Amino acid sequence: MPRVGVVVTLDVIVTNIHDYFDQFTEVVNGQVQHTAWDQRLSIPSPVGNGSITRTRIRPGMEIVYADVTFQEDMKLRIQEACGIFELSYCVSGEIYCEWDGKESYTDRETSGVLCLEDVQVYEEMKAGVHHQLLEIRLEPSELFHYAGDVLEKHQIETWLQRHKGSIDRVPDSSAIQRCVSDLIHCTYTGTMKRLYMESKAMEYIALFGEIDGLEVTNPQLNLQRNDMDRLHDAKQLIVSHYEHPLSIRQLARLVGLNEFKLKKGFRERYGMTIFELVRRERMEKALWHMEVEQMNVGEAAVSVGYSNASNFTTMFRKHYGCNPSEYVRRMKQQDMKRGFERQ
Repeated sequence: MPRVGVVVTLDVIVTNIHDYFDQFTEVVNGQVQHTAWDQRLSIPSPVGNGSITRTRIRPGMEIVYADVTFQEDMKLRIQEACGIFELSYCVSGEIYCEWDGKESYTDRETSGVLCLEDVQVYEEMKAGVHHQLLEIRLEPSELFHYAGDVLEKHQIETWLQRHKGSIDRVPDSSAIQRCVSDLIHCTYTGTMKRLYMESKAMEYIALFGEIDGLEVTNPQLNLQRNDMDRLHDAKQLIVSHYEHPLSIRQLARLVGLNEFKLKKGFRERYGMTIFELVRRERMEKALWHMEVEQMNVGEAAVSVGYSNASNFTTMFRKHYGCNPSEYVRRMKQQDMKRGFERQ
């Protein structure tokens, strides 16, 4: 085994989702404390300080929380020899990943989704940086247990396929942040802890699914005139609260619709999800701030409700096809060109 404490790349082979914790424990030569469902790895002093805790919910599902600082850059070469679906939230830290010619950079207050199979991933965590990372790992087939019929199973398969082979950023929200905090600061023990952790993990997945468009295609709703009026009211509330979006539950209560009819009816009525409208309003307003008020990227991000400029940049790129800084540069070039043409 290579000596940790110098810059080396450690090899980890993952044949099922529970292997990563065990393999990492072995390569760093760490000691683990065991309880019925939890394993806590104390990081050896030559490697760094802190701990990694793994809660095995059941075969095919686990929750891992890392709270570590490494002495040297931690470089891992991970052979993903099985299918894995993972939702993660980086409370703090700097994590770089590379796989199949693609790359991903995760930093503070970033939520992400990973869906990989039969691929080698290079992962690097910087030395001297406090890493706090929550990960919910499942075998993809675990999600099928929540499908009520063949149609719903197909919907989940389509959803997973959309992310397959990727490590994608997930739009952050106050609800996701609360869920992550609840998981990290759980005070239950024993059976109650396992029940609580599983319920919060599934809540996190549901919040992600709501944002990411995991919806079952059902026949069109029979919307009445008063339903249409309430959907219009919902749209007005969404537009007026785009900086600090209302939750689906709050919005449904304010307009007098149940959550299902609100989400399904809104998409049918306006051709977009509630989240897509929030994003459109934020992006258009941010663009106005940069074009008219000459705000820089960071100022524009804060002005439309983003506390993390990286999340803002990701959403801007999805909406306009380029980074905000690139858009501003093109805008300035066009202004200069128009100025020359007028001379």
